[in-house]
Amino acid sequence: MNEIATTTNNQLINWDDATKLEEIRKLFAPTLTEMEFQFFVGLGKASGLNPFTREIWAVKYDKNAPAQVFIGRDGYRKAAQAHSEYDFHQSDAVYANDGFTVVNGEVEHKYTLTDRGKLVGAYCVAKRHKSSRAMYVFVDVSEYSTGRSVWKDKPATMIKKVAESQCLRSCFQDLLGGTYDEAEMIDRSSEVIKPRALDQLKSLIESKRAVKTLSNSVQHDDIINLIHERGFTSQRLEKALNHYKADSLYFLSEEDANDFIAILQKEPFAAIDHETGEVIQ
Repeated sequence: MNEIATTTNNQLINWDDATKLEEIRKLFAPTLTEMEFQFFVGLGKASGLNPFTREIWAVKYDKNAPAQVFIGRDGYRKAAQAHSEYDFHQSDAVYANDGFTVVNGEVEHKYTLTDRGKLVGAYCVAKRHKSSRAMYVFVDVSEYSTGRSVWKDKPATMIKKVAESQCLRSCFQDLLGGTYDEAEMIDRSSEVIKPRALDQLKSLIESKRAVKTLSNSVQHDDIINLIHERGFTSQRLEKALNHYKADSLYFLSEEDANDFIAILQKEPFAAIDHETGEVIQ
């Protein structure tokens, strides 16, 4: 296993150095449990990825939920290409006017550089030496685009990141399993929060920089459940947090949390199609 990675100043970081590990924990995995941090360190050793160049980092959104380990797109590439069984991988964006067919996992993609139409999504194929066929992944841009920030300015770049990360993770599950690229984290400001996406709800409403100040975790869970039951939109949630002058639920005082719960309890229940998770109008 590769136990070192190159830092920004071209020095070598040793994943077994206690002093360096303490620095890594403070900067890139401050809220992880000891077991979660050991998993993070083990993955860093195995992949040779460097947290100081944002190739790998970890976030724990809730003390009662598992930590999530993130790998940047370049980190996925680096880890996959260093794998002993790496053969090749390629990805590209697909537009409505492209010629695009897939037969038994084999991609045929034809296009010109003029009038490609609306962006549809992106695909990626990746192959291990010993595999008889390549791994194929296609992702639809409508499932991930927030329409804001980088997604607004560079949607093709972002959706290719999602496709590439998912494909390389699937192809090299033994090394990259259980990780995510941050482009895969959905943050929608105007959609109804669906029951099947409670984990995504937590990532949406809890900022990465938040330090938990809400003394009663039961309040936190009650708010999330009420938001779900009432079909509360994330846009309305943002307005509520602005009212309480809080960046996230974790910044609510106990008094404000109780007030928010009382307000939510007065909201009528939403009629939800449990097959699709949609609120019925």
